[in-house]
Parts: sequence; C-alpha cells; structure tokens
Amino acid sequence: MTVAIPTSRSSSALRGCLDLARWCGARARRLSEPAVATLTSIALAGSTGWSLLARNAELDVMAVAVVVAVLSSLLLSLRWMLALLATAAGCLGLVALAGVRDGHWSRLSTPGMALVAVTALVGLVGALRARHRDRLGLRQVSAETVLGLIRDRALVQARVPSVPAGWTVDIQHRPAHGAVLSGDFVANRLVCEGTSQVLHLAVIDVAGCGITAGPRALLLSGAVGGLLGSVPAEQFLAAVNDYLARQQGSVGLASAVYLQLDLDSGEYRVRVAGHPPALHYRPGTPSPWRTSAAAGTVLGAVPTVTGVLDRDVLQPGEALFLYTDGVVEDRAAGLEAGTRRLMGSVEALAAERPGGAGLAGLLIEQVPSTLADDRTLVVIQRQPADRPAATPPAGHRGAGRLLPVGS
Repeated sequence: MTVAIPTSRSSSALRGCLDLARWCGARARRLSEPAVATLTSIALAGSTGWSLLARNAELDVMAVAVVVAVLSSLLLSLRWMLALLATAAGCLGLVALAGVRDGHWSRLSTPGMALVAVTALVGLVGALRARHRDRLGLRQVSAETVLGLIRDRALVQARVPSVPAGWTVDIQHRPAHGAVLSGDFVANRLVCEGTSQVLHLAVIDVAGCGITAGPRALLLSGAVGGLLGSVPAEQFLAAVNDYLARQQGSVGLASAVYLQLDLDSGEYRVRVAGHPPALHYRPGTPSPWRTSAAAGTVLGAVPTVTGVLDRDVLQPGEALFLYTDGVVEDRAAGLEAGTRRLMGSVEALAAERPGGAGLAGLLIEQVPSTLADDRTLVVIQRQPADRPAATPPAGHRGAGRLLPVGS
C-alpha cells in the first residue's frame, strides 16, 4: 500500500478545499467557537474514515487537516484551536498506525511526508496568530476585518456633502502602496450661517505615510471632526494645534489646509498650516492660475500657530484644488515641478472634459510621480451660470497679511 497524492487530482482538491475554507470562514464568524470546532471536527473525522476505507489511496485526511489548521487560525481562540489541532494530530496518527499495521509504512511517499510537515507548520503559525489575536482581544474577527472597519469609519468624515445645485465636490484618496490606512484624511461639514450655506472642509496630512501613519491619523481625525464647524473658523487650526500639544508627541506633526466656502456667493477663505497652497483655476482669463497666498506654521511644532489668511471668490466656471504633498511631490525636480505638472494636467483634461466630470479621479492617478506617499485631492467646481458673477471682497482678492491664526 502506497501512501501518496497524485499530483493533478490532489493539488486541485487542495486548492478547492482552501477556497471552500475561505468561503465558509466568512459565514462561520456568525457561529460560536464550540459550534465551529464541532463542525470542523466532524468534517475531519469523516475525512479520516474516508481515507481509511480507501486504504489511504490519496491520503485525503491530509488536505482536510490543512484546511482545519487554516480555518481555526482565522476563527478560533488559542484554546479551541489547540483542541482542534490535537484532534487533527490524532486523525493523522490513526492513518499512520493503519499504514504500520499493514506493513507499508516504509513506502510512505515523499509528497505525503511533505504534506504532514506543511500541516504541522501551518498549525504552528496559526497557533502563534491565535495567541496574538487573543492578546488583542479579537475573537472570531480577523485583523484585516478590523482594519477595514476602521477605514470605513474614517471615510465617513470624507463623504462628499450634498451641496446645492451648481456646485460639485470630488474627494479622491489613495494610501501609499495601496495600504488600507494612510496619514491623509479629509473632514467636512456643511452648516447654515445666517442665510448662507457654508462648507467647512479640512485636508490633513499627518507625518509619515501608509499603514504606519494610519493610527495617528485616525486619532487626529476624531478631534478634527468634532472641531470642524463647531468652533469659529478663525480658531479651528489653533484648536487642532492645542489638541496635538496635549497628546505630548503621540500623534506627531501634521499639516493642514482649511477651507471655508460660502456656497451662495462663492466667497472663500483659506487657512494653511505647513501645507501645500490651494490652487484656484480660472479658465478663459489672462492668468488662469492663482496660487493661494495662505501660509502658516505646521501643527504640533510650536504652542501658537501664525499664518496668512487668504480670501477670494470662486466664480461660475472656476475650480479650487486642495491636495496633499503626495500629489505633487517630485524628489528629483521638487514640489514646484509637481505643481506645474498638476496645472498642466488640469488644463489638458479640462479641454477634453468641458464639464470636469471625473477630473479628480484622473488627476490623482496621472499627476503623482511616485506611489510611495499618501495622496489626497479635493476638487471643488462651480458650474457656469447665467447669473452675474460675485464680486470679490474689497481689498482682499489675492491679498494676505501675517496674523495669528485665531484672528
């Protein structure tokens, strides 16, 4: 009697079992740990009987043992997983004893021995994962699921607001290297101030990128979401800076651009803290691009932040661009070259897409020179209208002055 696994049939069967384990795992999380352990033990016992009755022709119990180890590492606590692995080991021992009894143990095939070793290795790795999951308090929930839930909650603040007719707001976000979390986030609130609807929108970039900066960005996003629209606009960046100071360096530094936009008149105010400037696109004018004069110190660096307040009006047919440095960063040519590349891409795409539909999604993929940093881009467009254009505030178009952010 040869204990072996035919290469074609066994490999396809093993892949099928693993796929089935993933499918069942997504649904088995709704079951209790004893129920999962009982069901998998029954499956393992049935496969063992099948293997013995077939005189170990394909050693089917081995494939099921691997599935049991993988499934238990994803779903069970360490205590239940060790019990299941002990059951699997007992079944494997029963199969081995049957081979010894028949006098064919010496003919145990190399693939069979390799699968035994793989089963043991997967079980060991799964046990270590289960132990780590128990320390974190995760029961029947994978770490990937938790990260996905955190990401979904973080994206709630960046959800595009329901703006009045004639306006479009497009928010695009890409973490570095395709990670789940990043150090960039967007928060916005649409509030009524008197008779006007005012959009408060902040783009924040925490030091670092990707999954390493994600937890710090998540911590800061809760504070920003609570402050945005709740404190006077002139005090917002100062309040965020105070919050970072109270964290005693646990969050680190952060840059921000904060927009206050009146959706009735188009008048906006921009405040910046160590962040790339906003870009105002005015097609059809002699100077189609206006770089915001807003500037300021990075958040979390000094007790009191100061900066330059910028005010202007977004006329019908114009657009405003807010972005993080990952969009325009060019380590070879510098940020100015990346900014020029962004401007050129906007002009080219605007000629192809007169309405500007999907502009942000195309820009965030085309403009960056590297994918090694988090990228966030917000495009706010005011659609052309027949009504007269708003007039900029007297003495403020394109002007700015140094003042405390709280002014």
